[in-house]
Amino acid sequence: MKKNLIAAVVFTLPALMLAACDTKVSTDDNASAALAAAEAKLAGMAAYNAQIAAVNTLIEVWDSAEVDKLDAIALSNYERTAPDQNASSLDELKAFIRQVHDAYPDYHITNDGVAAGPDGAFVQWTVTGITAGDDATSGSGISATGMSRYRFKDGKIASELVIFDTGAVLTQLDVDELPHTGE
Repeated sequence: MKKNLIAAVVFTLPALMLAACDTKVSTDDNASAALAAAEAKLAGMAAYNAQIAAVNTLIEVWDSAEVDKLDAIALSNYERTAPDQNASSLDELKAFIRQVHDAYPDYHITNDGVAAGPDGAFVQWTVTGITAGDDATSGSGISATGMSRYRFKDGKIASELVIFDTGAVLTQLDVDELPHTGE
């Protein structure tokens, strides 16, 4: 009983504090209206936190190539639009991630910042790696920064739009067009 009371105070007090700071809740509103507004705000924050967690997992998958983790956070009809490689399904994304790690055995991605809101989530990232293989880019190092925008449906990532400095990558690889894998 004491634990339940403590838990109620611990979770209700921040909700009431949020409601008190919310300009949409007037001082004339009763406590239940203030609590309802605070709970709604907390629910929205929970959804954004879930989006951020999903994006963090996706970045971890890109870094580790542990693609099976994607099943828990992305839809099977995942859509990726990017300058280097599009994907029309989660299976295509998994294959592309594996191909990237084959081409860049030391591939590494860092999450430079992530945010979520009503329109989805955004992450700024940096990738580095040195190419492997027998083609003209073999042994070339890359370092690029970019940003991805994620849309969610039913609590999972549905789509991604990738933007990065393609000119910098082309210069670093000393090529005229981005290498595409699996085509």
